[in-house]
Amino acid sequence: MRTRSAIFYAAQQPISVEDVELQGPQSGEVLVRVAATGACHSDYHAIDGHIEAATVPLVMGHEASGVVEEVGQGVSAFAPGDNVVFAIRPMCGKCKYCSTNRWNLCNGNKAPRGFMPDGTTRFKTLDGDTLHHGLATFSQHTVVPEWNLVKVADDAPIEKFASIGCAVVTGVGAVVNTAQVKQGSTVAVWGCGGVGLNVIQGAVIAGAAKIIAIDVAESKFPFARNFGATDTVDASKHDPVEAVMELTDGGADYTFEVIGKPPTIRQAFDATCAGGTACMVGVPPSGGEVSVPLGPLFLDRRLIGSSAGTGSPRVDFPWFIELYRQGRLKLDELQSRYRPLDEINEAFEDMLSGEVARTIVRP
Repeated sequence: MRTRSAIFYAAQQPISVEDVELQGPQSGEVLVRVAATGACHSDYHAIDGHIEAATVPLVMGHEASGVVEEVGQGVSAFAPGDNVVFAIRPMCGKCKYCSTNRWNLCNGNKAPRGFMPDGTTRFKTLDGDTLHHGLATFSQHTVVPEWNLVKVADDAPIEKFASIGCAVVTGVGAVVNTAQVKQGSTVAVWGCGGVGLNVIQGAVIAGAAKIIAIDVAESKFPFARNFGATDTVDASKHDPVEAVMELTDGGADYTFEVIGKPPTIRQAFDATCAGGTACMVGVPPSGGEVSVPLGPLFLDRRLIGSSAGTGSPRVDFPWFIELYRQGRLKLDELQSRYRPLDEINEAFEDMLSGEVARTIVRP
């Protein structure tokens, strides 16, 4: 079938939106009409060269919701018309990680990045050239393994749930699953983009007493306060470590770095109290390194990483939706701007400007 997709060709170049050919679902695969997809920094990291894209040209996008249109042979958990949310990690159910309830680390897909599990792709240019892809949600339609989908209820517009599979599970999950923030604790968050805002509201859900939002863009602080931050620190004007130390009387119980840069990871670690936990949530640069002093580690401090919020999507996604129904999870506020697929480059400009919480693309 013919569909329209956003294609990444090279770093530092605009994404190209083109008509392409999409093969139908093969065994164990599902064809989904994408209803809404978020402009996430994880994709932009390839565009700006922060990380190296595995294969090009690449149909981008990973944070989305949609409706099933067709299923391949052997698929029994989904049917045409089902509402689904995409999970950014596969859930094969067979590898050692799935078998020990560490779904976010699933390595069931043995194919190289940019390929389907059978080592082929489903997208081609109109000239017949191969297009690589992951979930490829920057597209009107996409084909994915069934293990990357979670069926959800149809009692709310499916567009509302687009960010659950990345921004929400990564941010809220880092708080409740990875770091396991305790009620009454103090939290500091470096980076107030879409994921950082979800770390903040995750801290609210966990019952944190003080939540400090840190960024270099003052325009992000109204969003941070709306999502539950009790204090803000402009790191372009103040030393964030000193500010957190002062606001918490000696260091935060939990800090979260949602940027992915070694200097801010070190700041987050330095701002913890004895017995505190620094959690790296942001995607680190290719080959990036950070060093920490041994003395603070000896005082029960921890530096840990969080991949996809240490989430179990088939459990966490329905929980997030229930929190949304109860008014305890801010999804409407997160989706602060909408654009068509042809404005995908403008959607990333929105993100960089700091004037939105999340731009949602409607293919």
